[in-house]
Amino acid sequence: MNSIETAQAIAAPFGTVGMMYYFDPGTSARGKELDLDVVSFYALGRGGVLGDIPASEVDDIFFFFKTGAITGMYGGGRAKQTAEIGAKAHLVAAEEYAQRTFGGVPTETLAALNDACTALFATLPSGRWPIYDGYRAFGYSGDVIKDAFRNAILLRELRGGVHTDAIKAANLSSAEACFLDHDGVYFALHGFQEEDKPAVTDETRARRLAAEEDTTVRMANLLEVLTDAQRDALVAAGNAMQAALASPVAAS
Repeated sequence: MNSIETAQAIAAPFGTVGMMYYFDPGTSARGKELDLDVVSFYALGRGGVLGDIPASEVDDIFFFFKTGAITGMYGGGRAKQTAEIGAKAHLVAAEEYAQRTFGGVPTETLAALNDACTALFATLPSGRWPIYDGYRAFGYSGDVIKDAFRNAILLRELRGGVHTDAIKAANLSSAEACFLDHDGVYFALHGFQEEDKPAVTDETRARRLAAEEDTTVRMANLLEVLTDAQRDALVAAGNAMQAALASPVAAS
């Protein structure tokens, strides 16, 4: 499979798989142990990988949320726990989710994903995609399932960073980008309200579609360093992990 086909094929699977633990009951329970509701735990956990930086800076990096939305959620969590505690606990929750979910995916499929990601990530620059960099800074566990899920998260964050670049290059606002993504399903969830709905024109829609295509091209350029077999491994693992969401199997 070539790099363009691979970029297209892995976008949806890893985009879904990499976020599924955010609001899982197990994650919510882990947050309660830190006196954090699931929303604050999400913001502090995912934002905490950026390090101990001001909430306003975290808010800026979470581009697809309404300005100020993450500040409130992250600030609420930060008032109770440090960024480091939040990030580490959120990653533990991710590993626990992986152990509950992906036990039925063949070990060789997950191992091939891990090998392909090792090869890919070794070639990527640092300092361009902050959330990806933040997750990348945390070491792996050595467990094939846990590490595969970490790589799914990293692939999701990598594409998210690349997509942010493409959206900004298309001169689209966060409100426009979010409203035109998946028919606006995430618009309210990202803090936008009725009065924030942008005036959408055919030209705006065209720029949004062009940004999506640009994202695919940018991701494909990154994937060029991989062999055909490594790109196939990404696709196979993405599809297998996505299928496992509907019929989770706990690891033995």
